[in-house]
Amino acid sequence: MTTIIETGALDRALRTLKLSGMLETIDARLAQARAGELGHIEFLQVLCEDEISRRQATSIHRRLRRARFDQQATLEGFDFGASPKLPAAQIRDLAACAGCTPANR
Repeated sequence: MTTIIETGALDRALRTLKLSGMLETIDARLAQARAGELGHIEFLQVLCEDEISRRQATSIHRRLRRARFDQQATLEGFDFGASPKLPAAQIRDLAACAGCTPANR
């Protein structure tokens, strides 16, 4: 028995559930699954990760907008030369969570 996925119904369901991260990547993920790159569980896991990533990015964007910063600054753009006493390598390791265990990330 062949299952036919009606994409219109799936799109409506994802919109109703407010899962636009999944909606944005569903075509690419379906192509990966059809090509045999993703099994059923991997397909669902990657779709969930897509949704989580979208929500995190949206949350960060919303917080930055609410903060009304004059300009956006990143660790990559920070001038460690202006403060030579700062341990640049250690700060970069901390930012990357190098050495962190999954429990304290």
